[in-house]
Amino acid sequence: MTNLPTGIVGDDTERPANIVPQVARWPSAHRIRKAEFVGDPHFPPVANGLDYLVSVVDLLERDSGGSPARELKYAVLHLAAGAEVLLKARLLIEHWSLVFTHPGQATREALEDGSLSSCSPDETRQRLKNIVGITFTGREEQALKDLARSRNALQHWGLTGEQARASVVASTTARVLNFLVAFVEDHLLPWLQAPELSEAREEMRHVRDGLAFIEEYVRERMKDLAPRLGPVRRSTVQCPLCRQWALVARGYEDAQDVDDLDIDDMFNVECLFCTERLTPREAAHEYAGVILGHFGNEEAFDLTPEVHTCPQCQHALLIQGAATAAAPDRPVDFCFACATAPVASRS
Repeated sequence: MTNLPTGIVGDDTERPANIVPQVARWPSAHRIRKAEFVGDPHFPPVANGLDYLVSVVDLLERDSGGSPARELKYAVLHLAAGAEVLLKARLLIEHWSLVFTHPGQATREALEDGSLSSCSPDETRQRLKNIVGITFTGREEQALKDLARSRNALQHWGLTGEQARASVVASTTARVLNFLVAFVEDHLLPWLQAPELSEAREEMRHVRDGLAFIEEYVRERMKDLAPRLGPVRRSTVQCPLCRQWALVARGYEDAQDVDDLDIDDMFNVECLFCTERLTPREAAHEYAGVILGHFGNEEAFDLTPEVHTCPQCQHALLIQGAATAAAPDRPVDFCFACATAPVASRS
């Protein structure tokens, strides 16, 4: 892409070697997507499903408050369509005949011209389980069924009664989004080839940007992550990308044996919420710059956050004044290299 604002898409601007670029992404509203260019509406199955998910997060993302009723309606309709397309895309990868109601009567001509009668959502999940070997938890199954019921009511009659409450619709939407993000990452992206894979990853980045602002999604996702985050609270800090308390520094099994390791080659700091993976150096600089405010603005690449030498591993990646999920209100000295037990900050 060309003629785009510096730093958004296609920015090849060279920066001095000693400057650590910010990892935090630009908001989804600032990214120009391929689907937004003028052209023929060509959407292969995975691209089509992801485009629906992008629409969902664009409709739902809010800094505060809820979504208008009309936007909530179309978010449900688009999410249901996206879920159906993405699940069937995995069947298509397994074998194209599996998306037909009656696979034995499948023809290539019907598939290519879109005249096929495709399997129902329930049949799709059953075939994914029985033929592909993908398992669905009871909670995921129920969320997909609730979404289908809400979609049918909205599309044909309109929601009424208990199911018409915005909180119920939003909660169902959040549970399905939580499932679909993992489904795409685990069961679709590994099968894609370039350039479709590159485009799909860009769309998923757009989706994750929006998900961080969907309050119901955040609560749902964090609840699901609680069993994994609970045991590592003391080595978990706030993520500079999604701002959730889910950035886990893995550290090393033996902090005394890391002198010869190249920190820049080790992506052992990961946000369990947005799945961003960083090197300890990137994590330390991004945390200091974004969370602690050492970067004044997006263009402040020349500001180097203050880091200190860790007394345990001797790497200069210790941040004073950090806070962990174990005690968010108590500043500590935190090393992103070895992730040893933090001590109360002296600053």
